[in-house]
Amino acid sequence: MNKKTKKYKTKDVTVIFVEGDADELMIRRLLDYYRTKGWRCDGDLKIENSNGFPTEIKMTSKLEQIQSHSGDAVMRFKTVCCEYDSDVFELKCQQRPDWKLIETHLKEGFDVSDFCRIEAHTSIEDWMLDDLEGLLNALNLPLNTKPKGASGQEKVKDLFLKKNILYVRLKGKNNIQKYIDKLDIGKIREARKKELKDFEKLLGVELE
Repeated sequence: MNKKTKKYKTKDVTVIFVEGDADELMIRRLLDYYRTKGWRCDGDLKIENSNGFPTEIKMTSKLEQIQSHSGDAVMRFKTVCCEYDSDVFELKCQQRPDWKLIETHLKEGFDVSDFCRIEAHTSIEDWMLDDLEGLLNALNLPLNTKPKGASGQEKVKDLFLKKNILYVRLKGKNNIQKYIDKLDIGKIREARKKELKDFEKLLGVELE
C-alpha cells in the first residue's frame, strides 16, 4: 500500500530588519501609511529588531529561526530588507559591508527572491526632524524651539530632554512611541522618497 505523500503549503514572507526601537516605530508608521493608500502586503510580513546594526550574522540567525518555526509550511522569503543609519559608516562605528556578497549569500542560503536596503541619512532621527513642527507639537514645545546638537540624534535627544524624557533609540519604545505616532509620516515619506525608492518598488507600493 502506497503511503500518501505529505503536502506542504508554501508561505511567502517579507522580513524587514531594523536597527532599533525608533527605527521599528518609524517603519511601522510607514507601512501603515502605505496601507491607507491601498497597499496590501502579499504574504506575511515580519519586522525584526536587531538592536544594533543588522549584520549578515544577525539576519542569517533570524531567518534560520523563522524557518525553524514554520511547521508544515515551506517558507519562501519573498523580500528581505535591511534598514540602518548611514552615520554608522560616517562615524566609523561600522565597516561598510559588501552588500552584493550579502545579497548573494541570502539568496543562495535562504532562497530569498529580492533583497533591498533602506539607508537612512544620516539617521532615523533626521527623518523625525523632517516633521519638526509635528515633533514639537507632540512634545508640547513652542514651535520656535531650536534643537541643539551636531547630529539628528543629538537634536532629537535635546528636544526630549527639554521635557525630561529620556530618548533611547535602540531600546526605548515605551518612552517614545506616543510621540512618533503623532508625526506626519506622509510628510516624512515625501522627504525621503529617494531613500525609500527600492523598498517601495519591491513591496509593490505605488504612490505619486
